[in-house]
Amino acid sequence: MRKWLLILLLPLLAASSLLASGFGIYEFGGRGSGMAGALVARSWDGSTIFYNPAGLAFLKGTQFYGGTTLIFPNSRFVGAFPIFTNEAHKTRYSFFTPIGIYFSHKFSEKLGAGIGVTNPFGLGVEWHDSFSGRGISKNAQLQSFYFSPVLAYQITPNLSIGGGPDVVIAKVKLERNVFLFSSAGSPGYEVGEVDLTGTSKLAVGFTASAMFRTEKVGIGLHYRHSIRNEFNDGEAKFTIFDNLTVSNAATVAKGILTDQKVKTAINFPNYLATGLYYKFTKRWGVEADYLWFNWSVFDKMDLDFTDDRLDQAIPEEYQDSWQIRLGTHYELTEALSLRAGYIRDNSPQPIQAVSPLLPDDTRDNFSLGAGYNFGKFQIDAGYMLVYLGKRSTIENGTGKNNNGFNGTYNSRADLFYTSFGINF
Repeated sequence: MRKWLLILLLPLLAASSLLASGFGIYEFGGRGSGMAGALVARSWDGSTIFYNPAGLAFLKGTQFYGGTTLIFPNSRFVGAFPIFTNEAHKTRYSFFTPIGIYFSHKFSEKLGAGIGVTNPFGLGVEWHDSFSGRGISKNAQLQSFYFSPVLAYQITPNLSIGGGPDVVIAKVKLERNVFLFSSAGSPGYEVGEVDLTGTSKLAVGFTASAMFRTEKVGIGLHYRHSIRNEFNDGEAKFTIFDNLTVSNAATVAKGILTDQKVKTAINFPNYLATGLYYKFTKRWGVEADYLWFNWSVFDKMDLDFTDDRLDQAIPEEYQDSWQIRLGTHYELTEALSLRAGYIRDNSPQPIQAVSPLLPDDTRDNFSLGAGYNFGKFQIDAGYMLVYLGKRSTIENGTGKNNNGFNGTYNSRADLFYTSFGINF
């Protein structure tokens, strides 16, 4: 029975370890998103709390800035022959609404402060019940909430520093069907489904930054520390299908698939962002940013079940990655601004980790946006295409996926963002 049990749960454990990969979000302000998030070297509004807290020292008065991004992801999977006969599966229709809400205040000529609430990790992938990979994942959802109080101080008229703590809580939900295997390589019996849920303990990190700016030039540096969210009270709830036709499998399933607690942790990477802004004319400016992410913190993940026979250390093998962000703006009038941008986002996910939980790949993103100011009010909106294209887990004729689930994924996402600001 022990052999049956370990083979049964292995895909589940691997699934829970993959949630944190590639789920990073960087679109937390309408203006910044229109410029592809290239906002490290210039502060325009309260979203500088997320992009570069030092920019608060260059804002004026009391400001509110907030909004959301509507994210519509979709993926398509075609299984590899001979296990699959070129069957195609699509994800369910879904959308996500990460928020960026900021409040800032300038206490003196040099000192500014603010607080932001964002969801840097908050997406999901849900497949139809008939999906051939439902034994690996049927629904995977991750939510995180970053509460970031920050201070900024203007050392000189052109140079400021800033930073503060990140207080983070995360929620995870995983659903998959359960297949019981009598031995490695056997076809297995589909005996039920499992729902894993958990809310993490509060975790604390920090952010630190600097900004230099003149009328024409901006230089920015921003560091955000890694976060480890621990899930000490996760729950695994099992449902056994009625009328199972294989009696031995039914007996084993009902004997071992019992609800129980599970402990684990998710590490979100630290990253360093640098940026250079230049204003070519009175109306036209351009910024280029480079970001480095320490995704190699995903070396492995330990899982601790109530039944200690299931405890395992799951290898992650993630690699450090980088992004290049280019953004531009043109002030068509004193009130109307037009924006555009491009992102090259290098994936941290090795080929063996590409799975139904997250079919990730290196991304090319294209953004457009506009903003309008009227009096004390500001509205920003726009669109971004996130294009991943095709990625196969077959390399040189050999399947590389850790779970033996090989094929080709084709993915993209459409983002619509809007923000509203008030200068009190």
